[in-house]
Amino acid sequence: MDKNTIIAIVAIFLLVMVFQFIFLRPKIEERTEEQAQELIEAEQEVDEEQWEEAITHREEREELIVPAEDAVARTIFLETEHYSVQLSNEGASLTSIRLKDYLDSDGEPVELVQYDEDDIRPFEVHFDRLRNFSYGDRTTYYVEKLTPTTIRFWRDFEDSKGNSFRFSKTYVFQEDDFMFDMQLRVEPLSDYEDLYLNWDNVAYTLAWGPILGPISVIRNRYNITTQGYYENNRFNKVFRGAGGCSLRRSEAKYSEISKFVNWVGVTNRYFFIGIVPEQKNFIFAFDQRTQGKYFLGVSGAYHRGRGFEDTFHIYAGPKERKFLRAYGYRFDTVMSGRILRPLVIFLEWMIKGFYSFTNSYGLAIILMTIVIKIILYPLTRKSFQSMRKMSSLQPKITEIREKYKNNQQQMNRETQALYKKEGVSPMGGCLPMILQLPIFYALYTVLSSMIELRNQSFLWIRDLTLPDTVATLKVAVPMLGYRIGEQGFTDINILPFVMTATTLLQSKLTSGNSSQQQAKMMTYMFPVVFFFIFWNMPSGLVLYWTIQNILTIGQQYLIDYRMKKKGSMTKPEPEKKAVSARRSLPARRPSPSKKKRR
Repeated sequence: MDKNTIIAIVAIFLLVMVFQFIFLRPKIEERTEEQAQELIEAEQEVDEEQWEEAITHREEREELIVPAEDAVARTIFLETEHYSVQLSNEGASLTSIRLKDYLDSDGEPVELVQYDEDDIRPFEVHFDRLRNFSYGDRTTYYVEKLTPTTIRFWRDFEDSKGNSFRFSKTYVFQEDDFMFDMQLRVEPLSDYEDLYLNWDNVAYTLAWGPILGPISVIRNRYNITTQGYYENNRFNKVFRGAGGCSLRRSEAKYSEISKFVNWVGVTNRYFFIGIVPEQKNFIFAFDQRTQGKYFLGVSGAYHRGRGFEDTFHIYAGPKERKFLRAYGYRFDTVMSGRILRPLVIFLEWMIKGFYSFTNSYGLAIILMTIVIKIILYPLTRKSFQSMRKMSSLQPKITEIREKYKNNQQQMNRETQALYKKEGVSPMGGCLPMILQLPIFYALYTVLSSMIELRNQSFLWIRDLTLPDTVATLKVAVPMLGYRIGEQGFTDINILPFVMTATTLLQSKLTSGNSSQQQAKMMTYMFPVVFFFIFWNMPSGLVLYWTIQNILTIGQQYLIDYRMKKKGSMTKPEPEKKAVSARRSLPARRPSPSKKKRR
């Protein structure tokens, strides 16, 4: 290629470059800018259309749901077969739940809900942990009645970042059930922003409190309130306290657990509230920091994302075994007597059976006592015969102790040989008492919390589940009285005196004519100890013990009569003094060997 050709190619290339730079590139950049602007404008138009559509949709939704006027405080009433319910849109709380099938001492249906003016009311929802709020929520919610037994409350709130959301709470009651449902729902009001519900690491807290009724036992020191949770086939107690006085000096406590438990609840002697969440990822709080108030909180973990819905199944009713078992959640584990449950159930069955034809729970307890005495009679007879034989052997035992007083091992061997020869056992008389212990514990469980006995009277007894108090002194008698605040009280009960008299008579008959100082001391010590033990026991239990004492006295007279008739019972011989025994011995003669030495 010659020189001129090369120059021509370079010149053409330069001309092309100059042409592109001067003419084509501005047009391409202009066209590109125009296209880019068109795309931006198109995207802006789409965004504006979508935004306008979202705003229109939101406005339409609010126009359909949000009333024009502000929410006004009001009370909603509803009735089911078992409940009379009152709900308030202040805090969307439950302000009254009466049990139609159970009456209080004033003849009115039992009221389970009790609270003071500023208290946290049952089933309020707070956006915080239970430990951080101490006053009730009086925020007014909008409310609508979806069905005669379904009520929905709702209101708009802002999350931790200021995004709006709608919170709704729906109560769903059943017509013939002691359980109802509660649905909590959170819906974002923006289609573009995720919600962030985080207050002290929880999204919300569903609270129960402060007191589980009824009115007649709230200030009653016999009303033991227990908070706990169900796990591993048992009800685990967290806190216990008494209405009117504290069981523990350190009663002011707060506790949280984050286990995957089945349900949590609060119970007193007769009634129970159980909260069963459908999901298991909750934090459960138990608050007993205020004297006589028992708050319970169920907190959902903090939430980031769109909306959610939580459902809770709630039992509110009596601690009656057939109802607690009916729902399949093992609510019956809140009833005492877990170890002796078969015996407790058997005793309940007997009392209800005798009541079915006597129409008196007092008579039912007496008949139950007679049946128990008949069942235990063979053991009682054997025990009483053993004690009588032991009493007749007392002179021989005294002789052995005197003879081997310097050889303890030989004394024990000779004593055991005597027992074996006569066929008696030192522990034989204790067997009926040992067998009475589980029966006593089971009866205490039955007679102190069996709801059928509540407010049931017998003779002068007004309530078989409480002491038979006929008067109250405004002074705390040592070992018998109690204090509520600064005031002392002592209840005057009749049955413990009757029971102590029968116990004393029974002890004297049991000990027979024993002259041992220890036996005499036990004869009087046991009745006195029992007097203080039974002073504040349920009157039904004291009635049982009194009747069984009377029956035991009759049994002892019958056994004594039969033993005397058979001649198998002899009176113990009076113990001879050592001096008289020595005098009766012949004088020793000197040995022959000694005479020879003299």
